Amino acid sequence: MSFGLALSGGGAKGAAHVGVMLALKEAGMVPSSIAGTSAGALVAGLYAAGNSPENLNNLVNEVADRAVYYFDPDFRGILKIIPDLFFRHTVNFPGILKGNRIESLIARYAAKKKLQDAAIRTVIPAVDLNSGKTIAYTNSLAGVKPLNGVEWKTDILISDAMRASMAVPVVFHPKAVGGMCLVDGGITDVLPVDLLLAAGEKNVLAVDLAEEYKPPETQNIIEITGRSLSIMETRLKAYRSTGEKLLLNPQLPKESGLLTFSQMKEYVEIGYETAAENMPVIQAIFR
Repeated sequence: MSFGLALSGGGAKGAAHVGVMLALKEAGMVPSSIAGTSAGALVAGLYAAGNSPENLNNLVNEVADRAVYYFDPDFRGILKIIPDLFFRHTVNFPGILKGNRIESLIARYAAKKKLQDAAIRTVIPAVDLNSGKTIAYTNSLAGVKPLNGVEWKTDILISDAMRASMAVPVVFHPKAVGGMCLVDGGITDVLPVDLLLAAGEKNVLAVDLAEEYKPPETQNIIEITGRSLSIMETRLKAYRSTGEKLLLNPQLPKESGLLTFSQMKEYVEIGYETAAENMPVIQAIFR
């Protein structure tokens, strides 16, 4: 039986998706379609571009070992925001992190491939701030069912679709594509099971990285933004019937955060162990 993978957002915690994919490959379970939001979009997009789970694990190791390098703050914007507010100037501050270094890294792994070049059905959502619509990027419009508030598109580089889907508001600069201002797809669809079903997949294995929350000792803007989005996304999921055949919930450390890149290797192990423990059930349903 063919099956599709739907991967949730989660920032650095998205490394757990790589562990799930390593376990699936080891068991001979190869997805025929894939969808991912935000961090899940990076895994889905790079897999669709032809990267093996082992290559994805190499990427995780590269980011984890050089975590500080991939933080590229918009210092100019940060320094200007207070005087701009004080003197009532137009505030031009799209986000704390530019996201250019992460974008360059994923572009290297995506090898300048377009989404239309993906060998399997792929869906990567982002949200257009101008229209308020979910922009669901996929490699083919054939057989796609219309959804309320969703606009389907195909013509984009895989790296651009991934970068748009991971643009957490306030944290990362939005991604400008074709006159749209694109931000994190998790705003409307943190676990894109419905999008994968609408794209024609009938059997979906979903991986959700929502975890029990441990309040930090001190609050900061990134923590507040990430937690606020998480609450919103959880409430949205509660009102939506997703339709997956099986849902995996890797139990990540409570202190895991949006940008805890240094812990990504641990997240891979947890994802792998979760999938391996559930492999008899996965094989019973999808084989």
